[in-house]
Amino acid sequence: MSIQNPNKKIRIEGEAEEPQIDRLSSLPDHVLHHVLSFFNDTQFSVRTCVLSSRWRSLWKHVPRLTLDTDFFNSASSFARYVDGVLSSRPDGSNVDEIHFFHLGFSLDKELFHRVVKFAASSNCQELIVCVGYDEILEPHLLADSNLGTLRFRCTTLGTGFGSCALSSLRVLDLDDCCLPCGSAADLDPFANFPCLENLTLCRCAMEDRQCCFKISGPRLVKLEISALCCSKLEIFAPELKFFDITDMAKSPILYQLALPSLDHGIISVHDNGRVEKNKEEMKASCISLLQGLHNASSLNVRSHFLEVYS
Repeated sequence: MSIQNPNKKIRIEGEAEEPQIDRLSSLPDHVLHHVLSFFNDTQFSVRTCVLSSRWRSLWKHVPRLTLDTDFFNSASSFARYVDGVLSSRPDGSNVDEIHFFHLGFSLDKELFHRVVKFAASSNCQELIVCVGYDEILEPHLLADSNLGTLRFRCTTLGTGFGSCALSSLRVLDLDDCCLPCGSAADLDPFANFPCLENLTLCRCAMEDRQCCFKISGPRLVKLEISALCCSKLEIFAPELKFFDITDMAKSPILYQLALPSLDHGIISVHDNGRVEKNKEEMKASCISLLQGLHNASSLNVRSHFLEVYS
């Protein structure tokens, strides 16, 4: 006795087979461009060109490029790959984001400059850069760019960063970066970014931690600072609406703040054992911070902050 699988279709002789439909390939170009941009490296988008003639050129139009040395054995092979990707883009094809991660090899500064120039010519709005602490990123490499958003990760910024005029920059995010003190402009590095509205500094340190660090932002509306290492911080931001500062116990900082339009402030601190060692300095830091935030419409002070300074 044989039992037939109920899920198995029985083909009737003479009946035509159902045509196989490639539903993915039938999607509009702009949808496929968006899908391809989610690969963690653009090289995987490039590989789809062998699927069929439909996919042959789709990768050339992806709105986000991710260029990462992690998938390459040498700096030269990575450079050839990057140049190939950039040169394959059709004229007039815009890019929304470029992610450039160059770790494990000495930075090819000419290559990076080509990436920045490409970003400028393709109306790129966001550039994310990670080149490692050992490499000093010279500011002239960013010259003449019209970037709207710039994010640095694990990067040492070279002397003169404060002199690099980025007239279109609206969002700047520095995470785990070293900031220079080599020139007067570096002590007030954001003064030449007239359109800057959103600034985030996370785990950043001054090259000379005894420097007085200044943040001047005539159009700055949102500022987030976490674990900034410097001895004194001056902030002049007449349009600032939101200010969030955390990890104050990381290093005692004296504050001088001019924030006349502040709507909401947030203060929090994580006690990592340094508070008791620097009790008086931390109290002075606390007082100077609260004085600078006295005109905020609302102030959210984390309970642990009060415990630390009680």
